[in-house]
Amino acid sequence: MSKAARNILSLNHDEAMDFFMKSEQYHGFELPEYFTFDEVLKYVREKVRTIPYEECLQKGVSPDSLSDVNLDILLNKDGRYAVRPIILANPFLYYFLVREVCCESNWQVIKDLFEKFNVPHITSCAIPVIPNEKEPFHKATTINNWWNSMEQRSIELSLEYRYMFVTDITNCYGSVNPQAFDWAFMLKGTSYKKEDESVIAQNIQSYLRAFQQGRNIGIPQGSAIFDFVGEIILGYSDLLLHESLQAKAKEYEEQGKTFPPYEIIRYRDDYRIFCSNREALEDISYILQQVLERLSFRMNSQKTKISDSIVTDAVKSDKLAYIYNTPIFNKKGVDFDSYEKHLLFILMFARQYSDSGSIKTMLSDIDKRIGEWLHPQDEKKKTDSILWGDVDLSDDGHLVKTDRKKAQEPYYIPGGSVRALSAVCTQIALENVGCSHYALRIISRMIDSLKDMDEKRSIIDLVYHKLCNQPNSSYNQLWLQNMTYTQDKKQGTSPYTLRLCQLVAGKTVEPLWNNDWLKAELTTNIPYESIVDGEILKKVTPVITFRETRRYNEIEY
Repeated sequence: MSKAARNILSLNHDEAMDFFMKSEQYHGFELPEYFTFDEVLKYVREKVRTIPYEECLQKGVSPDSLSDVNLDILLNKDGRYAVRPIILANPFLYYFLVREVCCESNWQVIKDLFEKFNVPHITSCAIPVIPNEKEPFHKATTINNWWNSMEQRSIELSLEYRYMFVTDITNCYGSVNPQAFDWAFMLKGTSYKKEDESVIAQNIQSYLRAFQQGRNIGIPQGSAIFDFVGEIILGYSDLLLHESLQAKAKEYEEQGKTFPPYEIIRYRDDYRIFCSNREALEDISYILQQVLERLSFRMNSQKTKISDSIVTDAVKSDKLAYIYNTPIFNKKGVDFDSYEKHLLFILMFARQYSDSGSIKTMLSDIDKRIGEWLHPQDEKKKTDSILWGDVDLSDDGHLVKTDRKKAQEPYYIPGGSVRALSAVCTQIALENVGCSHYALRIISRMIDSLKDMDEKRSIIDLVYHKLCNQPNSSYNQLWLQNMTYTQDKKQGTSPYTLRLCQLVAGKTVEPLWNNDWLKAELTTNIPYESIVDGEILKKVTPVITFRETRRYNEIEY
C-alpha cells in the first residue's frame, strides 16, 4: 500500500486557514483552467480580517432573507428531472465559516473533538487530505486516499473476515440536522458528555442557514469546508456507534457469548462493516441504523446488502464492470474496429453506471486514442495547441488523414463522421453531467481538426443547442465556452448567459453574489476581473485542456 496522505488535522490553525482559502478547496468540482478565485478570497480575507460578523452586516439586513447570496449551479444528472445542486459559495460567508473553524482556540477544540471520534475498530477516511503540489488529474490525492483506505483496505480485510455489510446514507448532506452540531460539540449521549453549550456549534449553524436562505436543514455542497463540517457530525456518529457496540458486547457477555471481532470503515456516508459472524454483523447493522436515525439520517435500502464475496464487492460496481470488460483493450490496441463502436460501448456502459469514475477513465482512453491517430507526432505535446494540417473532411463528412511523406490515398477515421461521433459524445455528456467535460474534450479535439469552418460552426451550434436547451445546464455552458472561446473571440459574440461565462467573454456583468447584506465599504472593490486568469485564457485552444493536466505536464524534470 502506498504512503497514506496527510489530512488537515495535522495542520495548525494558520495552515488550516490557508488550506481552506485556496481556490481549489473553495470549489471542489472541476472548472475550466482559466477560472481562479484566489484573488477574490485574498481580498475578502484582507478586508474582513478579524472584524466580528455582526459588525459587517448592513443594519436590519441578514443574508438569511436574501436570494442569490451564492452562485448556484444545478447539475442536470440525467438529461431529465434528476438534479444535484452545487454552489460557488458567497466568498464572505465562506470566509466567516472558515474563520470560525480555524481560529486558534476553535481549531484546537475541533482537533480535540476528532481525537475522541477516533475510536477502535472504526476508521473514518474522509477528513480532507492535503493534495500534492502537482497532480496528474483532478483530486488525484483524494481519489488515491479513497482507493488506499477504502478499496484496498477492504480487500485486505477479506483475509480476516467472512462477511461485509455495505450501506450509505440517503441524501446525507441534505438531511443534516443543524442541531446535531450542538450534540456533537457537547458529545451528547456519550461517556464524554458536556453540559455547556458550544458557541462554535451555534455559529456554524448560523452560517449554514445564511448559505441556504434561512433554511434550517442540510449542508451545502461544493467546497472542502462543507465536507469538513459534515465530518464533525459523521465523526460524532462514529463515537455513538462505538459506545453502542460496547454496550451490545456487554449484552453478549451477560448471555454467556463472546462478541466477535469486527472492523468498520467509513468514507463520508459510505459504510463497510466486516465480521465473520453473520448474526453479529446483522446486530451491528441494526445498531448503526439506530444511531443514524438519532441524527435524522436514513440508510439507503437500495445500496444496503451483506456480501460473502468481499474481494469483488469491495470494488465499485462500475470499476468492476470496466475491469471485466477490458478484453476490448490489448497490447496491440483496441478490439473495436471503429471509434463509433467504442463510444457507443461507453454510452451503454454509462447508462448502467451513470456519472461514475470509470466513464471518465474510458473517455480519457478514447480521447488519447483519437488524438494519437490524428496527430501522432504531437504525442509528447499534450497541452500545446493542436494544428491538424494533414486532416480534412472528405466529401461525405468523414474525417480523413493524409501523409505528406507518402503518396497514398487518404483514409477514413474508423467508423463514422465527426458529426456522428460528436452526436454520441453529446449524448454521453447529456446523460452524465459530471463527466460532460470529458466528452466535450473529445468533441473539441475532433472539431478542431476540421478545415471546413462551416462544418465546425454547424457541429458546435448543434452540440450547444442539444446541451444548453436542457434545464439546469449551467455546468455544460462553462465547458462549451472553453471549446468555443477562440471562435467567439474572433466573431465578437458569445451565446452564453451564465454570469461566469460572461466574465470570460469580457462583458460587464452584475455581481456574482448578492452582497446587499454587507456594509458597502467591504464590497466596493471586489476583484471580479481576477476570476478569469487572462494569461491562461491566452493559452486556451479549441481543444479543452484540464487544469491538472497542464500543470502536471509542465513539471520540470
